Amino acid sequence: MKFISPLPTEANNNYQGLKPALWFFYLYLLLVAFRSFTHMFAQDAGLNSIASIIIFPEVNNLNPNSVIYFIGSLWGSSQIVVLFISIIFLIKYKSLLSLAWLVFVLDNILRIITMTMHSLDQNYLNSTAPGGLVGTSVMLFVTLFMFFISIIERKQK
Repeated sequence: MKFISPLPTEANNNYQGLKPALWFFYLYLLLVAFRSFTHMFAQDAGLNSIASIIIFPEVNNLNPNSVIYFIGSLWGSSQIVVLFISIIFLIKYKSLLSLAWLVFVLDNILRIITMTMHSLDQNYLNSTAPGGLVGTSVMLFVTLFMFFISIIERKQK
C-alpha cells in the first residue's frame, strides 16, 4: 500500500487517492452546506430550532437571544467560507482533497474540545441536539476515516 501526501508538491485536479473519499466528500459538503446556511440565515441561527438551546427571557427590555443569534450567524458565515473553499477544491484542486478532509478532522476535534470546555448542562437545552458531543464524535470518526482512505494511493488501471 502506497500513501500520498496531504500536501502535494503541486495543486492540481489529479486526485490519486481512493474514490470513496472523493464521493463521500460531496455528501459531507451537503451536510456542511445545510449547517452553514442554517446558522447564517435562520432567524434563530438554528440554535433553538435545531440545537435545542432554550429561548432566554428578556432582561431590562434587552433580548439576550439577539446577541446569541448574531454570534451564531457569524459562525455560519465562517462555515460558508470553508464550504466555498472546499467547493473550489472539488472543482479545481482535487489533489488537495486529503488536506480538506484533514481540515474537517481538525474542525471536529476543536468542536469536541469546545463542547468539553464549555459544556451546557441540561437546563439550557430542550432536548438532545443532533450536533452534540455524540454526533460530533461520530463525525470525527467519519472524517478521520475519510482522511486515511484519501491518502491511500489507488492502483492505476
